[in-house]
Order: sequence, then C-alpha cells, then structure tokens
Amino acid sequence: MTKRQDDINFAEGRSAHSALTTRRCFLAVVSTGTVAALAGCSSASGGVPPEPFGDVSAGLVVDLPVGTIKPIPGAPAFVARDGMGLYALTMTCTHNGCGVTVVGSGFHCYCHGSDFDMNGAVRQGPAPDPLAHFAVDVDAAGNITVHGGTQVGADVRRAVA
Repeated sequence: MTKRQDDINFAEGRSAHSALTTRRCFLAVVSTGTVAALAGCSSASGGVPPEPFGDVSAGLVVDLPVGTIKPIPGAPAFVARDGMGLYALTMTCTHNGCGVTVVGSGFHCYCHGSDFDMNGAVRQGPAPDPLAHFAVDVDAAGNITVHGGTQVGADVRRAVA
C-alpha cells in the first residue's frame, strides 16, 4: 500500500487492513464475475454482508398470520409477521456467509453455531452482527413485496390491517 493510500485511509477512518480487504473483495468479484466471491468479504462492522437480491414476491398477507416466519422462494431471505407488522430479514449469517434456518424461537447457523433471535439480533456468536433487514411493501390486494436492495433498521415494520 502506498503512503498516499495510507493517508487517504487514515482521513476516512479506515485501517490499512480494512481498505485492503475491500480492495480484495472488489477484485475477487471482478475477476470471477460472481457475487459468490463476496462470501469472504466483510461489511464495515466486521460481518459478512447479506447475499444480494432484488424485489421479490413474498406471498399474501392473509397467508402470514402473526407469529409466522417463512422463507421467500427464490430469495435468500425470510418474511415474518409479529404484532407490529411485516418484516423481512436475510438468511445470510454475518459470521461466514452460511445460511441460517428457523429453529425454535429464532435462527441458527449450523456452520459455526451462531444463534439469532426472531428479529435477527445475535444471541450467541461467533456472528459479529445481527441479520440484515429489508424494506417490505403490501399492495391493495395484500401481495407482499420484499425489496432486497433496500436495507432498513431491525425495528422497521410494515403495518397491516
């Protein structure tokens, strides 16, 4: 790394290691032409980012009663409903990019044992970060759409009648 790059990293609050990791991730994606290379790349907080996807249909509101969580066909995400409304979260564990599954009252990653609550908060590591949440919309007919390109806070819900 050059002296100039070190100065830029310092000014932006990044370590030389994080800048190098970001550069390596970019080169891995460009050289392989696949998003799978991102599995080894970390987000700014140290965890693996969610697997990307676009807008997907997640079924009908009437088929998702309060207390339910379902995988979304064709997307690496779940759609869920609690007393405050609908929400969607990733299936990608923030530790190493493995998939998580619904187990009891939360999610579990069988790769390395991370556990998350039903809202995606880490209950037990090694996962460093909670599961990412995505924007959810419902049309007049009750069709649910999850926007995989739009991350939202873990407290964001789409209210439903």
